[in-house]
Amino acid sequence: MDATEATEAEEVMAPGELPPEQEAFWGRLVDHCGDSFEGRIDDVTPYYEGSTQYETIVAHFRECDDERIHIPMHMDEDRSRNWILTREEGTILLKHDHRNEDGTEEEITQYGGYAPVPGLAHRQIFWADDHTAGILPERWDNFWFMDFMDDETFAYGVHWPEQGHSIRIHFDLTRTVETPPDPWGY
Repeated sequence: MDATEATEAEEVMAPGELPPEQEAFWGRLVDHCGDSFEGRIDDVTPYYEGSTQYETIVAHFRECDDERIHIPMHMDEDRSRNWILTREEGTILLKHDHRNEDGTEEEITQYGGYAPVPGLAHRQIFWADDHTAGILPERWDNFWFMDFMDDETFAYGVHWPEQGHSIRIHFDLTRTVETPPDPWGY
């Protein structure tokens, strides 16, 4: 989102308020708060094949409130990945908070971006922001998505258009799994 779009969003929306489509999406995330779901890699290009080495992938909808949602993504014993969604500038901001085992931030962390307004009630796309382009210049065109494909499947993925790389993970919402240990740093 550029400054003009952010200003337009702020003029229309009260602080912390989202368009109805994003409120609905936020509500769907909150509906799963406290639950953990197993995922599987459903689509991957060769660049991301290293991510397929994991036996288990679990998303834990750990913390939810009116301003912030925290979803750690555990891959086997790797508890470094966290999706942090916040209400900011009249839209939803997704950041990837990556932590070392001692809880300190990894060298590459806090990347992500803003969802264009209004998005869809079941799907939001997050385009790489200026911070992401600054720490990962070759990924200036990245976008991530979260999608309630139906009542049974939640998808998360990343697409890198210029290079043609992508990965998509589907999480089975029909059954919860045991909650993993706390993510590193939390």
